[in-house]
Amino acid sequence: MEPWLSFYCPHFESMKAADDFVRECEDLQPSTPKHIAKIMMHQTQRLVSIVDDLPKFRPHNEPLQLLFLLMCTENIAKLHDGFLGEGKSRYYVNRFFEKFLSNSDKDALSYGFTANVDPLSSIGFNKAVDLLYDIRCDVVHEGNYTDFAFHDGQMAMLNINPDVTAEIQFVGVRDIVVRGCINAIKDTLLRP
Repeated sequence: MEPWLSFYCPHFESMKAADDFVRECEDLQPSTPKHIAKIMMHQTQRLVSIVDDLPKFRPHNEPLQLLFLLMCTENIAKLHDGFLGEGKSRYYVNRFFEKFLSNSDKDALSYGFTANVDPLSSIGFNKAVDLLYDIRCDVVHEGNYTDFAFHDGQMAMLNINPDVTAEIQFVGVRDIVVRGCINAIKDTLLRP
């Protein structure tokens, strides 16, 4: 249970709460309908751990990290929905952000990017999610994983493609996604 606990603990109010969550998922047997929650818990940790490891061999390439982060959101949303088909990536990424984020996390994304044509105006939640997905598509379809930068912890980052300023750090987006995954898993555990 250690790899799961060390990963999830920072996102719970206590070690006991994280332990209860991980233990409830780990105790699910393949024969039970809720077993998918265990798979979701494992997939979240696996995919986000890749995100965390990427800077070790590809530093300063946040769009590449974002690709794996959005792969995680798509995977979790499809597992939650029981979707077994192909495609519908944008639909499920949007569904993840809309359904599983708290209002405060939605606000953080809403105000995380400002349009360079109107620097006093955030782009809003739906456009922020579309922006993240479009960056993912640029990596997947164009192989471009170097042209976008998130806030670096010191200052906001001006980007030209897309034409926005990132007011949010990548780690903030990462943590929003992990919390959304936890919400999706908890929702699965609550199913009758």
